[in-house]
Amino acid sequence: MSQRVLGFLAKSQHRFISTTANYITTPIFYVNAKPHLGHFYSMTLADVQNRWTKFNDRETFFTTGTDEHGLKVQNAAAKKNIDPKLFCDDLSDKFKDLAKLGNIEYDRFIRTTDPDHLDAVNYFWQLVWDKGYIYKGEHSGWYSISDEAFYPEVDIEEVIDAKTGEKKMVSKETGSEVNFEKEENYFFKLSAFQDQLIEFLEKNPDFIQPTQYYNAVLKELKTNPLSDLSISRPSWRLQWGITVPNDETQKIYVWFDALLNYYTSLGYPNIPPVELTPATHLIGKDIVRFHCIHWPIFLMAAGLPTPKRVVVHGHWLMAGSKMSKSKGNVADPVEIADYYGVDALRLFIMRYSVLDNDCDFSEEKLNNTRTEFIDKFCNLLTRSLSKNFSITRALQRLESNHATELLKFAKDEELAKDLNQLYQRVNSLHAEIDPYVTNLEMHKAIQIIWSVLPQINGLFDKYKPWTLKVKPEDDELQAASKLLRQDLIIFSALDSLRCILILLQSFIPDYSKLLLDRLNVLPKMRTYEHTKISSDLSYGENAVWKKGEKVPLQRLELQEK
Repeated sequence: MSQRVLGFLAKSQHRFISTTANYITTPIFYVNAKPHLGHFYSMTLADVQNRWTKFNDRETFFTTGTDEHGLKVQNAAAKKNIDPKLFCDDLSDKFKDLAKLGNIEYDRFIRTTDPDHLDAVNYFWQLVWDKGYIYKGEHSGWYSISDEAFYPEVDIEEVIDAKTGEKKMVSKETGSEVNFEKEENYFFKLSAFQDQLIEFLEKNPDFIQPTQYYNAVLKELKTNPLSDLSISRPSWRLQWGITVPNDETQKIYVWFDALLNYYTSLGYPNIPPVELTPATHLIGKDIVRFHCIHWPIFLMAAGLPTPKRVVVHGHWLMAGSKMSKSKGNVADPVEIADYYGVDALRLFIMRYSVLDNDCDFSEEKLNNTRTEFIDKFCNLLTRSLSKNFSITRALQRLESNHATELLKFAKDEELAKDLNQLYQRVNSLHAEIDPYVTNLEMHKAIQIIWSVLPQINGLFDKYKPWTLKVKPEDDELQAASKLLRQDLIIFSALDSLRCILILLQSFIPDYSKLLLDRLNVLPKMRTYEHTKISSDLSYGENAVWKKGEKVPLQRLELQEK
């Protein structure tokens, strides 16, 4: 083992999280342009899952960040006549600003220009070199500047350029133009691990999700032999990158550098391999090969733990078409959140995104989603806190009697049946949505929660609690029965709403806080233990709706283009 590797091992060791913790990552985003909706999508999916894990008192660690080396960044900085590091600083800050705007609670924002990452990459290269999996040779092939990748002959095709009418060669997977190039590079022995990766995938069918991507990767591995991978570029062409250890003439290939960020964030190489926490990598469908073939093989070669799983999501389209500046159909998450509010965007994305397909963005649909939340949640809150009712009286009843006991006193079998069904439904929500949030199928979790709302609002339509007023001709028993039924309806509606809002904190933290604050629910009572009916009876004091008070959220007109 080299002196450099031994030197790293001699450093003090630090461990961030246990190996059984939930470790979730977004891709690190390439800084050749400002953030777009797809970046916000990845961040938000991971953030909701991370928040949910913390909400359930389970250990979790969440990283996001920026990928800053490579020819695309070098060229973009040169066009603006800016030093590459300053260029990266500016754009990296924009991604941090997007995360801040979006209430993204990451534990580490990693940059591939961070000093500890440079150390980790140098260490990793030397480790794999020492194991004999890197060699120097001449490379020729079809190279894409846009993808910063060489493609084998089987993965390219000839197309006609729509603008010029000329023939050009492109990558089948990404559509990026490729050119045939020949140069001296360092190579990684990818081919040596093909059988091992196939065996690993067959033993771990849940490693790549959704299943369609798992099947595609496994089919490719079984059909086409892997070529050894060029993992460096000549310094005369690529200056903005990490220098290959002991060879100033070569820079490390951007993906060999970037993928290691997931372990840099855990403290690698200054912790033992057995203490590295396997990650859930959330990625876009355009980088499946790098994460599902290259990355696990790199780790196998180094003797490091492979990820727990790779979860793939699609892209956001607009009117069924890919977003692009030239088409003028780019959805800017900053602009959208500034006008509609960040939780409107979070809710829309979580409700209408599915992992195994591309998703379609519509500003009108986003605004309708926001309006629907106002209609279903804010209006339920206001009608339940009407001065015609007394939530304080209802809660005081519950302090000394269980709801099911009070239902017996109400002597209304149909009401008792409806309320008991509602209680069972609300009490099951936490357990029912947990696997969906854990597996990043947020739309299914939202659908389940939304399905309860008609049941809650139906109480008002069916039982009309405002009609349960005590009349002069009512005897004492009749008057008590009316008030008890009214209290039970109002309590059931508001307590169901309270439980749902607590569950929604991971999805829409601002909206949930706004309405829970209006209900005067104490912050310490907003935990998963309080997502059952009657689990908190301390809220509601002075919560009656005041004359002239506005609904917590106001409707908005569609933003002018």
